[in-house]
Amino acid sequence: MHLKLITASLLTVAALAACTTRPVTVNTPGPGATTVQVPVLANSNMLKTDDVRATLNNALGTNAAGIDVKVEGSTVYLTGHVATLALHDQALSVAQGTAGVSSVVHTGLTVD
Repeated sequence: MHLKLITASLLTVAALAACTTRPVTVNTPGPGATTVQVPVLANSNMLKTDDVRATLNNALGTNAAGIDVKVEGSTVYLTGHVATLALHDQALSVAQGTAGVSSVVHTGLTVD
């Protein structure tokens, strides 16, 4: 009995480790909508997107708030807005320096 419980627990932990969360907007009664985090199975693009986003947040702090990140394979796509050319160049450099990234497309990242 204990072996079955331990096995079930380990399988649950393994399944949760392969999950991440993504925001989903849900219509709620009354005015407006609510955004909730929903667990989804993680794939390599999601995990790498999270890695690049975390690296940008660590390097640029609040200046990274206007940058959107999308990853397909080993290519990172940066879009959004930054305040200065220096922040643009720093974001590009940080994304290129993230492990597993082979190229960064930044044509959609504009300087305001």
